[in-house]
Amino acid sequence: MNAKQLTAAETIVMKCIWDADHEMSLAEIVKNANEGYGKEWKPQTVSTYLAKLCLKNYIQMKRAGRTITYEILITEEDYKSEQAREFVAFWNNGSLKQFITAFYKDEPASKDEIEELRNAIEELEE
Repeated sequence: MNAKQLTAAETIVMKCIWDADHEMSLAEIVKNANEGYGKEWKPQTVSTYLAKLCLKNYIQMKRAGRTITYEILITEEDYKSEQAREFVAFWNNGSLKQFITAFYKDEPASKDEIEELRNAIEELEE
């Protein structure tokens, strides 16, 4: 995928779009960002972020008459997977074991979490 890096603000805008079950308008995105993430963004601010997200090929603008909505081009799942891989590669030399050890350094994993990890590993082996 190799998507371009998102800023913190662009990530919030994308999260609003990803969380919706339909293509969103500018007004909906502004409302969701302000209410869901404690922002006080104006439509012009969000419009600027949307334009940058279009240039980075995360979304594309769709026009139907006077209505403009934004269509997702990179799914949240694909983005999260790439970000996780990059994080592990950079901070843990690509070692998932090092990542998990660091993650649970200060607070040990619960029995349920360990069981979830075992099940996930077994699924990967299949």
